[in-house]
Amino acid sequence: MRLISNNPVADKSPSLLSRLGRSLRPLWQGGRRRQHLYRLHIRCEDRADMEQVLAAVSHTLQPAGLSPMQAMKPGRGERRVLVLSLYCTPPQRRYLVQFIHLVAVVRPVRWELRPRAGDDATSH
Repeated sequence: MRLISNNPVADKSPSLLSRLGRSLRPLWQGGRRRQHLYRLHIRCEDRADMEQVLAAVSHTLQPAGLSPMQAMKPGRGERRVLVLSLYCTPPQRRYLVQFIHLVAVVRPVRWELRPRAGDDATSH
């Protein structure tokens, strides 16, 4: 038996999943993981201090699949500010928090969250 609708819009109405958008779909249906852009500003006293931070990056963040982009900013005197920018999914965030706690014991760390919103976050 076949049901016929009297509603002319019923055949053309989008499914619930397409109305929700691609990002809210499960991964097995082609959804994408929600990512956020984090920017960390780490004040390093000298080159040896910066090498310790980069060693912490390689043994804490990189095994978790996080690969930060690095930049240097001049600080006061001999100090430098190491800026790490990385995209992080919610499951990876615990490794980022672990890294911040590890590094912030010895040196000041400032971090900011910039949610990924189209092309604005990728132009940095």
